[in-house]
Amino acid sequence: MAGTDTGTARRPIPPIDAAAPKAVETATFALGCFWGPDSRFGSLKGVVRTRVGYAGGTKLNPTYHDLGDHTECVQIDFDPSQITYEALLNVFWSAHDPLEPPSSRQYMSAIFCHNAEQERVALASRERLEAACGHRLHTAVAPLDRFYIAEDYHQKYLLGRDRALSRELAAIYPRKADFVNSTAVARVNGYVGGHGSPAQLAEELASLGLSPEGQQRLRELARRAKPVSCH
Repeated sequence: MAGTDTGTARRPIPPIDAAAPKAVETATFALGCFWGPDSRFGSLKGVVRTRVGYAGGTKLNPTYHDLGDHTECVQIDFDPSQITYEALLNVFWSAHDPLEPPSSRQYMSAIFCHNAEQERVALASRERLEAACGHRLHTAVAPLDRFYIAEDYHQKYLLGRDRALSRELAAIYPRKADFVNSTAVARVNGYVGGHGSPAQLAEELASLGLSPEGQQRLRELARRAKPVSCH
């Protein structure tokens, strides 16, 4: 449901959210610190929502400061009629160096598969890359057992660093779960993080639910933003 801003006027749901498909598929990837991937994947047309969390380990109810044997990952709900799982895999491979051994299990490279077809496609994709480069990739491919969503302050972290835009979107979605699940929020987090093309921003800007001031702010940030990972 739409939230309210600091005044009395109701803020309408952004058009991009009102048009979000109900039938989606889900992908889960680990490629280092999850702040950057949350932004990168959130910028992609066909991605409906993103969230960051922990997976791959045995510890129950992990937290950022008590992670156990889990790995940071990004989970992506996508519309397969607009973007394929294979296309998401291509972004995954290009967004990090799978030849580099991980510094820790927390930041390892992994593809957590939601079904047998995803596992087949992921394994074939890894094999093709290994054949092309002549080296073994340090990327695990495994079934997803359980995904634990990360703490609120990790969700859409790069957007959260801009108080004006994050407040404007939080006025529409005061409930954190609704904020995290918004396509508009995912897109703005993507543009703030330096992802998405100027042409895509121009096409989508009016659908993101921002005020004229918010739209101008996003244009300025996107124009000078550079992709970042954690810092």
